[in-house]
Amino acid sequence: MRKAAILAMALLIAAMWSAPSVFAQKTKGEAGIGFLAISPPLVDTLSAFDIKDMLYGVTVNYAVRPWLGVSTDVLYLGDLYYGSGSGSFTEGPLPWSSLTTKSGNKVDWKYYESFIYAPLSINLMLPLGFVRPYLGLGPAFYFHFPSTNQDSSFTDYLATHYGSASVVGHIGQGLTARVGFDIFLADSLSIGVGYVVREDTPATIFTDIGNLDFYKRSGYLFAVGRVYLK
Repeated sequence: MRKAAILAMALLIAAMWSAPSVFAQKTKGEAGIGFLAISPPLVDTLSAFDIKDMLYGVTVNYAVRPWLGVSTDVLYLGDLYYGSGSGSFTEGPLPWSSLTTKSGNKVDWKYYESFIYAPLSINLMLPLGFVRPYLGLGPAFYFHFPSTNQDSSFTDYLATHYGSASVVGHIGQGLTARVGFDIFLADSLSIGVGYVVREDTPATIFTDIGNLDFYKRSGYLFAVGRVYLK
């Protein structure tokens, strides 16, 4: 991952110095609005993907410079689940496929939370004619709406994970990263694909960053269409 990041930065710097005409395209001051179709967590997508399981969100972006942009999204990321056993909670929040203590049917599971994610991303972009790859990092807010506030042990477990006893509409702060590319079909229209990963507990980032399972549990594939305002 470190080598890939260094290579991406080297390509970006080389393009800036050797191909100024590429950066002369109409991207400075460019604002875009778009619609995202986003997959369930990657671990669920790999185990059993169905198009009806796709989730949705909106995005707004602005190109401060031809190589630098900022974007913000509001994404519904579906439900995450909690595993209970022997009277206590031992797992979660996790995608359904990662919950080892689950039993019965998914639709009947009592302990879960609906998850809305609102990341703010600073994006390094590489405009190459009609193709624009990008890499983004930034802070994020997340909103979770647990399925029940009647179970005190569930409330206590949420408090240990999120640092708050609130179980309705809890707002937290995290981090986000993304990589993707857009293909311009016209000056004011593009489509693209990418991958976004969320980190809800920044204190564990140095543990998570080297864990492949983390990218599967907290990573999502997306497709996006954007309209640009000149």
